[in-house]
Amino acid sequence: MAIKNDIYTTYKGKEYRVLYHDGMAKLVSKNAEDLEKEFIEKIYDTKHLKYTPEDLAEKIYTLIVSPEEVGDVYEIATYALYQGYEFWIKHESEDTYLLKGNINTALMEKLDFKRVDKYDYEKRVDKKDVELVYEKKELITDFFD
Repeated sequence: MAIKNDIYTTYKGKEYRVLYHDGMAKLVSKNAEDLEKEFIEKIYDTKHLKYTPEDLAEKIYTLIVSPEEVGDVYEIATYALYQGYEFWIKHESEDTYLLKGNINTALMEKLDFKRVDKYDYEKRVDKKDVELVYEKKELITDFFD
């Protein structure tokens, strides 16, 4: 399961990340096959960046469509059940998850989470130690308003 923590919609039967763009839906894909659906490759202006295009993450493809062309818009967040408690998965690597904790200091200390900010705790755990990974979806009814 790929970790999702963003806003999504569907277009032509496929799920995409979506951004609000001047009253329109800007669909974002990492799949070059979407070029066949009229997506265009995002070309980075590297003149002002210290990075070369090779240093940047995967290629990104975008398409701007009207709100009427997409399905419902919803936020998806991925969670893990770890030692009987629910935690948001901030990042995934090949063998581990980076879990984000809450302000329950006693629980964070009990589970050996490290404080990374005033109210934030994190812990990298082996995937095999996680009991369950699941998504929560929340419908966004006013995305285009």
